[in-house]
Amino acid sequence: MLRALRHEAVDRLPTQSNYTPAMGRVLAGHFGIAEAELPGRLGNHLLRVDIDYHRPTNADGSTEFDWWGAGWDTRTEGYWHAFSPLRDSLDLDRYPWPDPNDPAILSTAERTILRHGTEYFIAPNLGMCLFERAWSLRGFDALLMDMLEHTDWVEELLDRIAEIQLTLSRRFVAAGVAGGYFGDDYGAQRAMLFSPRLWRRLIKPRLAKLFAVFVGAGLPVILHSDGDIRAILPDLVEIGLTTLNPVQPEVLEHTWLQREYGSKLSFYGGISTQGVLPGGTVEEVCAATVACARMLAPEGTGLVLGASHRMQSDIPPRNVEAMLDAFDQTH
Repeated sequence: MLRALRHEAVDRLPTQSNYTPAMGRVLAGHFGIAEAELPGRLGNHLLRVDIDYHRPTNADGSTEFDWWGAGWDTRTEGYWHAFSPLRDSLDLDRYPWPDPNDPAILSTAERTILRHGTEYFIAPNLGMCLFERAWSLRGFDALLMDMLEHTDWVEELLDRIAEIQLTLSRRFVAAGVAGGYFGDDYGAQRAMLFSPRLWRRLIKPRLAKLFAVFVGAGLPVILHSDGDIRAILPDLVEIGLTTLNPVQPEVLEHTWLQREYGSKLSFYGGISTQGVLPGGTVEEVCAATVACARMLAPEGTGLVLGASHRMQSDIPPRNVEAMLDAFDQTH
């Protein structure tokens, strides 16, 4: 996988397909294996490690709270935001920020790196790293308004978040990860969620600092960012991005992406969980998988092939099997 990310020769394309807990149960039952065996059955090469944190719930169990204090609905399969702890307050000094120096939070990650570091490409899960973390604390609509009406406050909020993420990044690098994995969605289906000008002021300099931790250690940087983010791809390359995910075909056309950025970026994903995987035939899934590999990796490298997003339970297991079978045709 490391060679593929660096556009070096590989004997086969690495593959990676993630799934929701509900889909994990479906697939484990379909394949007749334990859920713990699924990553191997799917041919996964990437293993993301996270902090140790037991997520508390509210009284009826309908909402669970993450390490940062944001609440998420437990009754849904995806990410459904349920509680914004900064919804009614702009006072950042009184907010109970999590402690990134807590020695206990990396215990499982450190053990995993020691145990599986030669078996998988291990990267920290620094998802919702800046913009998404900010709106999870403040509320999506409120933060978008704040970006225009309280811009200085948003900058302070993002600075607080970035400092915590920087500390975590440095600790993960010291623990021996193989690269950085960040998640921060900036795009909708047809355009960015906010202007490139605002992104360059609010997000870019802070994201550059996070990337620099891994770039400085000689490690690749993967960014998951949904939607049409063509306007800022040059900026992401400039600040050190190695690999772009999810390269969703409905949003970033693969031939254009390879033509414009194939020499600057490697790619990860590409097989649509919006279109072909849930709605296509077995033959269409196979064709889409092979076409993705040929378009994004014409020289047989520079791609981690797999489902564009976490597979959900609307995808028929037979289509997952078709994708796995098609992986063998891309060698």
